[in-house]
Amino acid sequence: MKKAYGGVIINEVGQVLLREPANHFDGYVWTFAKGKADPGESAEATALREVEEETGIRGKIVAKIPGTFDGSTTSNEYFLMSSVKDTGRFHWETTSVKWVGQEEAKKLIMHTSNEKGRVRDLKLLETAFDLFKSTQGHGPKISEL
Repeated sequence: MKKAYGGVIINEVGQVLLREPANHFDGYVWTFAKGKADPGESAEATALREVEEETGIRGKIVAKIPGTFDGSTTSNEYFLMSSVKDTGRFHWETTSVKWVGQEEAKKLIMHTSNEKGRVRDLKLLETAFDLFKSTQGHGPKISEL
């Protein structure tokens, strides 16, 4: 299975950024940005590039989200990110992006008809928020990194 890398951006008020793939590609209604590495590109650089291309948000890596999250065609690794800059532009593969709380994100992800992808994204959402919460109050806050 090919590797892909992506990011989950959670802002300082605890909202997560979701993207709506164009034409709900492969049954995904709301999901997270990810993609395959270009030749010689590191996992971190790939994740940052894919997040910016697919959401318009320039991110900063806070931590690696533990585990791998397999989809239908790729084995995925993700990084927890903070938002550095909203460029206001995203790739044609994305129809829209939305900042929502964790519970709203669960409801939106449930609309995905691709079962393997839906289960993956729900597990990723929970793991990312667990990591986000563990970084709050222990050392610098995400907004200070």
